[in-house]
Amino acid sequence: MNIKDILIKEEKTTWIKYIDDFEVKIRFVPRGEMTRMFERSKSITWDKRDHTKVEKVDSDIFYKNFVDKVIMDWKGLKASTLKKMLPIQVTDENQEIPFTPENAYELIRGAYDFDLFINNAVVDLENFDREKSEAEKKI
Repeated sequence: MNIKDILIKEEKTTWIKYIDDFEVKIRFVPRGEMTRMFERSKSITWDKRDHTKVEKVDSDIFYKNFVDKVIMDWKGLKASTLKKMLPIQVTDENQEIPFTPENAYELIRGAYDFDLFINNAVVDLENFDREKSEAEKKI
């Protein structure tokens, strides 16, 4: 039996709760794809002093690619919850913050804890184990 032959080819997604009523729909990203995203965000420059090439990761490019691949949707993000994550100024704390790729990018770039949460959740296969999740719901 070859591992390559038994790998699931379908996209694995799940909803995961962050804080309050805020839930995020994320997509599992295999290690190889994560590595490719990281490699695509690198640029090479030359150090003028010692004439060596220097690889630099452009975090903006990486996070844009990351958000596009990983964060698919969200629900339940209100201004009151966002206020716990980022310094914001709003008049209506019950206002719903809609999911857009731009909002997701700003949130992951600005909210340190959210960034860590998503990075950890997206590589944890247990989050995407549908059979286990369904069994736990029935208990």
